[in-house]
Amino acid sequence: MATALDEARQAAAEGEVPVGAALVADGVVVARAHNRVEASGDPTAHAELLVIQQAARQLGGWRLSDATLYVTLEPCAMTVTGNTTQL
Repeated sequence: MATALDEARQAAAEGEVPVGAALVADGVVVARAHNRVEASGDPTAHAELLVIQQAARQLGGWRLSDATLYVTLEPCAMTVTGNTTQL
């Protein structure tokens, strides 16, 4: 969660909505991000979506069932499409 909070502070410093996220697998942070909606002009550039995308690339697949997603606010509706306790 500390990593997600660091990302949220970075978002605030950049004028973004201060939300940060981190994804942990096997005790290691494999992805981290903060909101980038303003900077990118992309309405889907939410911290948790960016982290899921990064993690899938990093881990080589879209199944992240053994990972834990930490987000500084409740995940957005775009992320919450099924089981919210595991990805």
